[in-house]
Amino acid sequence: MRCPLCGLDNNPSVGVCARCGAPLNGTPPPPTNTTQFAPGSASPGPIAPPPTPQFAPPLPPAPRSGPSTGVLLSLLGLGMVALLSLALVVVIVARGRPDKPVAAAQPTVAPPATTAAAAKGSARDQAAAIDALLDRSAASRAKLNSAIERVQRCKDVPAALTDMRTVGDERTKQIADTEATDVSALDNGEAVRSTLRAALGFALAADAHFVSWAEPAATGDCKDTTARNAAWQRGQASSKQAQGAKKQFIAVWNPIAGPLGLAERSTDKI
Repeated sequence: MRCPLCGLDNNPSVGVCARCGAPLNGTPPPPTNTTQFAPGSASPGPIAPPPTPQFAPPLPPAPRSGPSTGVLLSLLGLGMVALLSLALVVVIVARGRPDKPVAAAQPTVAPPATTAAAAKGSARDQAAAIDALLDRSAASRAKLNSAIERVQRCKDVPAALTDMRTVGDERTKQIADTEATDVSALDNGEAVRSTLRAALGFALAADAHFVSWAEPAATGDCKDTTARNAAWQRGQASSKQAQGAKKQFIAVWNPIAGPLGLAERSTDKI
């Protein structure tokens, strides 16, 4: 059946048009633009069609209260850079810092100037050193004379022989000390040294001969044998040479010792 409104050929059993929905019983529906009168109005007026419902657009999602992910990443990156910079500064400072504190440099103070005489000792000091050597030599001479006397009496010969050998060791040390003593500040200092060195050298030779003379007596045989007599004569000869050297020494020594306040010597005091 044809629709009276839109002309669509429809199945008569459906009762309404499949296109426009108009009834197919032959009575057309009222037009949509037919003028109607509002009740109680003096004049007719058009009735406005119902408003088409408007749908509000979807609202954007509410902003989050915290910082965005990009901001957090930026802050994290800045923090890492700051930490790395701080670590680098600590490493540089640690490498530049010395392991131990360095003491402040102390000002150098020049030592007081000294003269050559003060550095080597005054004439009085050098003369006193020689005078001490003379005292040691005199003590050794007295020990030797005591030992010779005991051997001559054949009394306590082993002990006397030991004293003679000790005197020889003392003479050797006295000679070394004479050579090492500074005499540069003394008048005729080298003459003092050489004459004393000669006197002590002859005395040392005499000591050795007297030891040879005393050794046979140490076994209990105190007889004057040819060998013992020969040793005795050699000892006496060296002693005379020592006396001659002592006189030469006194000739240069006493003029020095007196003015410096030291005792003058004789040959038996050396």
